[in-house]
Amino acid sequence: MRIDTLSHAILFSGEEGSGALPEALSLAKHILCTQRTEDGQACGTCPSCRKTQNGIHPDLHFVVPVNRAKGATASRMPVTDDFIDLWRQAFLDNPGITEQQWYEKMDIENKQGAIGTAEAENIIRKLQFRSFEGGARVMIIWLPERMNISASNKLLKILEEPSPGTYFLLVSHRPDQLLPTIRSRCMHLQVPPKERKPVSAQSYATLQNLLDLCFAGKPSGILEWAEDMASRGRESQKAFLSDSLQILRQYYMIFLGVPQLAFLDKPAETAAAHYANRMGGVFFQKIYLRLNTSMEQLERNVNARPLFCSLAFDFFLSLQR
Repeated sequence: MRIDTLSHAILFSGEEGSGALPEALSLAKHILCTQRTEDGQACGTCPSCRKTQNGIHPDLHFVVPVNRAKGATASRMPVTDDFIDLWRQAFLDNPGITEQQWYEKMDIENKQGAIGTAEAENIIRKLQFRSFEGGARVMIIWLPERMNISASNKLLKILEEPSPGTYFLLVSHRPDQLLPTIRSRCMHLQVPPKERKPVSAQSYATLQNLLDLCFAGKPSGILEWAEDMASRGRESQKAFLSDSLQILRQYYMIFLGVPQLAFLDKPAETAAAHYANRMGGVFFQKIYLRLNTSMEQLERNVNARPLFCSLAFDFFLSLQR
């Protein structure tokens, strides 16, 4: 894995049952592995991998929405550490655990869980100290949309400039409910649902055509590509942008050296690697943000011609290194 190029804050988003949480834990295992294979993948057998898989690695921290259990005193606001053993067991028993199932495990009656100021302070306190095992540290925040504004504001600086070797993996079912300032500090990876519609062959061909033109340094061809995209119907344009996010997520997993998280068969993985290995970490961060912004602009019915022209040349400029 190319740890040195890994974004320090990654937002995994997907509907309940999409596998976003297990995917985040799998990435955490790769980050914390101490005996990676020759191709940079987690060995899966070292003590670090085993501890991470069981959720007990001392440098793997979890933050989840909590609330006072039935009959608990109100001496202070609860934090994840008060429920950590329960959370570990609940997650290990059911990696696809839903928000409601977690609340039932905590026995908080009809109350909703939250990630409050006390939790944010606990995160900052933990990260003030060195890692226990001398390597990286990973903070998995499940359902960050349950974070209140005060807690979000407290974490902004540390999300933007964490100490070296610290990685935040956020797992959200409703990223639209996050503060824009939180989203902007993360690289956003959309995790497709298990019963997902496959990315269309046309979207692969269209995106790869753009990439080929960018790598070949052909501005006139890039402009023609943008004109063609602008001439398509609005729903076709939206489908392409949505598919492109999925394709680039696949490329990014291959780029990082964790191709199993791309969920591609071997021929498709080989084809994807042709592009992924020619990209840089900064490219993925910039273009992911740009594609998400373009989708929002299409929803507001902006003029497609300047949108796709700008997007295409952002691809071109971001690939120049």
